[in-house]
Amino acid sequence: MFIIRGIIIWFILSTVINAYLMTLPKPFYKKREYPVSYQIKRKNKIDIQNKYECAAFSTAYVLRHFGIDADGFGIYKNFPSKTELGLVYPKGIRTYLKQCGFKTSYYKGNVDSLKYHVSKGNPVIVFIKTSKNENTLHFVPITGYDKNYFYIAESLRELINCSAGKNSYNRKVSIDEFKKIWDIKSLHIPLYSNTYIVVE
Repeated sequence: MFIIRGIIIWFILSTVINAYLMTLPKPFYKKREYPVSYQIKRKNKIDIQNKYECAAFSTAYVLRHFGIDADGFGIYKNFPSKTELGLVYPKGIRTYLKQCGFKTSYYKGNVDSLKYHVSKGNPVIVFIKTSKNENTLHFVPITGYDKNYFYIAESLRELINCSAGKNSYNRKVSIDEFKKIWDIKSLHIPLYSNTYIVVE
């Protein structure tokens, strides 16, 4: 009984802390219609980060998509919700984009809901692991999909695996592999697998 009570208290405390630091994702599982494949065609550039700037680089990519000249390094300097190590929570991305006049929604969904949101025509920022065998967390914009792959504007040089497709992607990940790196839950963040930020 004592152990169960301790687990419940820990879960409540971690949820409250994460809600403050990261904001809570809203569930989005309702089935919607979307095309079998979709790729954002708008020209953009994909910059390469140095260390922990993935949140700022993802944000800069989205801003350029909307026609705003943005540089990831410049944004990162004063990025909100940055830890002492230089890492950024999802709340930081949302706060920065709100300051730029955009509306954001933070969702927890599945492959179908992610495809639906990408098919609306704007890059969607996802919260993933750099690989299925690592726990390093990473933000990337999803710019397209088809039956077999998600297409990503990747800012980590070592994860680039294809030539830039009309400047909208430089990495493709199979749907099965993507599901593994999208599963980021841990003892500290039990509710944050399969989450993504939609920008309007």
